[in-house]
Amino acid sequence: MARFATIISLLFIAIGWSANVAAAADRDRMDEPFEISADRIIYDADRDLYVAEGHVQVDQVGRRLKARWVAFSTKTNIGVAEGEVDLEDGDDRLRAEFMVFDVDTLHGMLFQGSTDAGEIGLKVRAKELIRTGKNTFTVRDGVFTTCYCEPGERLPWEIHAQKADVELGSYATVTNSTFNVLGVPVLWAPWAFFPIKSDRETGLLIPEIEFGGRSGANFGLPFFWAALPQLNVTLTPRYFSKRGYKQDVEFEYVFGERSEGDLFVSGVLDDSSHDGGGSTPRRRWAILWDHDQELPAKFRWQTDLNLSSDNLYPADFAELREFRAFRFLESTSNVARTFGATGGVGVMFGARFADELQGASPDDLDHVLLQRWAEARADIAPGTLRGPLGIEGRVDSEYIYFGSYRHSEGELGNLGGTGLAPLVETDGRFADVGIDGRVGGNLVGEDDDLFEPGEPIIERGSRVVVHPRLSKLFRLGGFAEFVPEVGWQQTLYRTNAQDFAERGLLTARGDLRSRLSRDYFGEGNRRAVRHVIEPRLGWAFVSSQGQKDNPLFIPRGSVDQSRLRAFSLENVTRNPSDRIDNANQLVLALGQRFYVRDRQGTAAKLRADLLTGIDWNFTGREGLGNFYLESRLFPGRLIRSHVRGVFDLRESTFKEAEVGAGLRIPGVSRFVRMARLGTNYRYRRDLPRFAERVRGRPDVTETGDTRLSQMDWNATVELTERLRLRYRATYSFVDGGDFIRSYGALDYVSKCRCWGVSVNAFQERDQNYGGGIQFRILGVGKQVGSLFNNGYGLGQSF
Repeated sequence: MARFATIISLLFIAIGWSANVAAAADRDRMDEPFEISADRIIYDADRDLYVAEGHVQVDQVGRRLKARWVAFSTKTNIGVAEGEVDLEDGDDRLRAEFMVFDVDTLHGMLFQGSTDAGEIGLKVRAKELIRTGKNTFTVRDGVFTTCYCEPGERLPWEIHAQKADVELGSYATVTNSTFNVLGVPVLWAPWAFFPIKSDRETGLLIPEIEFGGRSGANFGLPFFWAALPQLNVTLTPRYFSKRGYKQDVEFEYVFGERSEGDLFVSGVLDDSSHDGGGSTPRRRWAILWDHDQELPAKFRWQTDLNLSSDNLYPADFAELREFRAFRFLESTSNVARTFGATGGVGVMFGARFADELQGASPDDLDHVLLQRWAEARADIAPGTLRGPLGIEGRVDSEYIYFGSYRHSEGELGNLGGTGLAPLVETDGRFADVGIDGRVGGNLVGEDDDLFEPGEPIIERGSRVVVHPRLSKLFRLGGFAEFVPEVGWQQTLYRTNAQDFAERGLLTARGDLRSRLSRDYFGEGNRRAVRHVIEPRLGWAFVSSQGQKDNPLFIPRGSVDQSRLRAFSLENVTRNPSDRIDNANQLVLALGQRFYVRDRQGTAAKLRADLLTGIDWNFTGREGLGNFYLESRLFPGRLIRSHVRGVFDLRESTFKEAEVGAGLRIPGVSRFVRMARLGTNYRYRRDLPRFAERVRGRPDVTETGDTRLSQMDWNATVELTERLRLRYRATYSFVDGGDFIRSYGALDYVSKCRCWGVSVNAFQERDQNYGGGIQFRILGVGKQVGSLFNNGYGLGQSF
C-alpha cells in the first residue's frame, strides 16, 4: 500500500511537470500504439493505473524503454520508471536510475542519467536530464565528452556545466562551465556555446602548428564559415618565423547534382628576400583550383589549375609541396562530351599551361616555354562506327595551337649567360643551348645540332592530325581471331616560319589471337586448377617519310617505352610525336593465367597472371629485338607480387626491370597485432639527361643520374589497435648509394578513443631533415576505423 501511495505522489508531481512539457512548441505526440511486457503487470481500475515489475519493456515504433519497474496512468499519460532505465530512440540512447516520462512521446525527466548521441558521438552525463523534445534536453550538473572510457576510468577531457540547454544536431548552451583535462579544470567560462552536430558549422577550428622546414615554425588559426548550404569558406591567417604573415583562403562548393569544386588562394609578404642564395619575390602567392561542372547538352567542364608566383614556392609552403620534385607545374582546362549509347564518340576543347620550376624565377625559361594555348579533339572509338561486311571505322583527330608568352626568336639573347643562342633549322627550329636551356651553360648538348630535352623550341603555330583507320574481325574456325587494321595519319602545320608543311604516314596493324584452357583436378575433385593460355601474334607498320623540315612541337619520347608498345602495338601506329620512325615490327606474345579452387563449391581465385613476348623489327638491321615480361602473382591471400622487365637479346643485358612484393601478416606475435610490409626494386639502364638545379642555388646545375637503380621499402606495424608505426624509404644504388628520402611516424590513439597524436620525422636528399607532431581531438569515438580518420587536428607534418 505504501508503494502505491508513493506511485500516486510521483504521478501528481509529474502532472505538473508534464503540463510544462506538453505546452512546449516542439511537443511531438505519437499516435502509434505501444506494447508493454514484464514479469508481472498489475492494473488498478480505481486509479486507472498500470504497474509492471521485472524485466519491463515498452515498445513503440522506433523507440524502446527498459527498466526493472514501471508505472503509468492512462488518464494522465504520465509514467515513472525505476532501476537501470534504458531508453533507445533511433540512434540515441539514454540511461538513468529513475525517469518520469510522457507515455505518448517517451519524453521525460531522468535522474542520474546519461545519453549517447549516436553518430554525433557525444556522451552526456547529468544529475538531472530533462528530455523536452526528440532532440532537445535541459541538463543540470552535467558532463559532456566524446571519450568512450571504461566505467570508473578518468576521462581524458570533458566539459562540466552547472546548467545547459542541448539540441542534438545544433548547439549546446552552457553556463558556469569548465573544460577539464584528466579531471583538472584548465578553462572556466561563465557562458559558452558549442556545436552538437556532425554537420558543418561556422566557427574557429583547432589551431595548426608546424615546426622547422625552409619557412621556419608557423602558427595558423583556421576559421570555418558555412556561408551557404552549398558553400564552405575556410580563412586561415598564418605567421611564419622566417617569412612573416601569410593568408590562406579556401572555397569548397557544390551546385546541381553533379557539379563541385575547390578553390584555394594564398598570399604572403615574404620578409626573407634571400634564401640559400636564390632570390624570391616579396609578394608571393599560389592558386589551386579543382573544378568539375555539368554544362547544358551533357557537356562537362573540368579544370585543374596550379599556379605560383615563383619556382621556390613548392619547397617553402605546404599547399604545393607535392610538386617540389616536378620539372613543371602543369594546369589543364577542358570541355568534353561523349555521344552514343556506349560513349564511343567523344569531343574535347581545352588548353594546357606549364610553368617551369627549375632554378630561381629570374633564371627560368617561362618566357619561351612552348604552351598549348588551345586544343581540340574528336575521336571515334572501336566498335562504334560499323559498315558493310563487318568493317569498323576508327578515327583520331586533333588540333593544337602552340605558342609562348613572347616571340621566342626575339628572346634568343635572353637565355642566360652571354651572347646569342645558336639557332638550329635543320631539324625543326630550336635553340641549341644544351640541356640546361642557357647560353654558355656548362652542361652537355650545346651547339651540337641535336635536339635534347631542355632546349627551347622556337617555332610557333598550329598542328592538325587526322588518323582514320579501318578494321575487320575474322573468326578462324572458332579457335582463333584475326583483326587487321589499315589507316592513314595525316599531319598539317602552319607556323611563323612555314606557311604550310605536312606529313602523311601509312599505318597498318594485325592481331592474330586465340584462347585455350584446361582444368586440373586433385584427389576427390576438391582442389582444382584452371590454366588459361592466350597466344598472340601482332604486327605493326608505319611508313617512312622525311620529317626533318617539319616543325618540332612534340619531340620523340625521351624515355624508352618499348615494353608498353610491344604489348599494345596501337601505341606504335598512334604515336603523337612530330618525329615518328618507320616501323615494321612483329611481336609474338603468350599470356597465361592460373585460377585455383581450394575446395569444391568455392569460387576459383586468380593466383598468377603472366605475359611474355619477343619482337623482331625488320627496319634497317635491327632484327631480333627484346624479351618482355609482365606478371602479377598472388600465391596466397596475404601476399602479392609483380615482376616486369625488358631484356635486350642483341646485347644480352637488361634494359629495364621491376620486382615488387607486398605482405600482410595478422597476429604476428603477442606484441604485434598486424604488420604490412612492402618492397619494390626498379632498374632502368638508360635515362635521358635532364638539367637538375638545386632549389635556391641557381649557380649549381647537375645532369642527374643517367641510370636508375633504386629500392623502395614501406612498413606499417600495428602494435595494438591504438598504436601504430609507419616507415617508408627510397634508396638509390647509383654513384655509391644514398637515401633519396625516408619517412617514419608513430601514431597513438587514446584508450577512450577521443584524442590521438602522431609524431613523424623525414629526410630527403638535398632537403635535409625535418619532422612534425600532430594532435587530434577525435569526435566520433566508437567509429574510429583507422587511427586518424576524423576529428580536428593540432599540429601538422611537414
